Amino acid sequence: MQMEIALDYRKPSVIGSVILQLGVTAMLSMLSQPRITGSIWNTLFWITLILGTITAISKNFTLVSKGRWLYWNQLSSPLETLISKMIYGWINMIAMSLINLLFFAWFMGIPIIYIGNYYILLILTTGGISTVYTFIGAIASKTGNSGFLAPVLSLPLIMPLILVGIKASRKTLNPVLVSSLNKDLMLLGALDLMIIILSAVLFQALWKD
Repeated sequence: MQMEIALDYRKPSVIGSVILQLGVTAMLSMLSQPRITGSIWNTLFWITLILGTITAISKNFTLVSKGRWLYWNQLSSPLETLISKMIYGWINMIAMSLINLLFFAWFMGIPIIYIGNYYILLILTTGGISTVYTFIGAIASKTGNSGFLAPVLSLPLIMPLILVGIKASRKTLNPVLVSSLNKDLMLLGALDLMIIILSAVLFQALWKD
């Protein structure tokens, strides 16, 4: 994780471009929909977050050279490398979610009634998404077109998480439906756990390649 932080500190343009994209998209959403409903606000928030963070999170592996792969192979085990990348990607994704939420709140306000439950949903959903981004980035880094392949391969895999996240987050807009939110939280937790386990198992073979 210290290496990732150092790389981001040396090249802040990637994170900066993502923050700029999130801010511009939130502003354009406000200009196009001055009287936005809570449901549309929620949908725009998720679309902006997912499309804006693909590059920032998948770069964990897409920018890795062959020499660095060999260096990591001598320095740590595959599982240690993957877990550190996942944790850093998750932290990045949570930070981007908060920044995006602040942008949307600044330009359009927050129609969410249960903001605490909403952010728990964000953490669980973006955690699974960042794990998928990280693992797909590792696969794409083995090819010559990692920048293109990572987003293309990631989007179909994160669709179940996005659909569950959007559906569950709508319940935070309604005091009647929020009581059934625990089932969605457990489902997201189960999906996250499954993604982490599968990524750890498959990464072993990828590491040996």
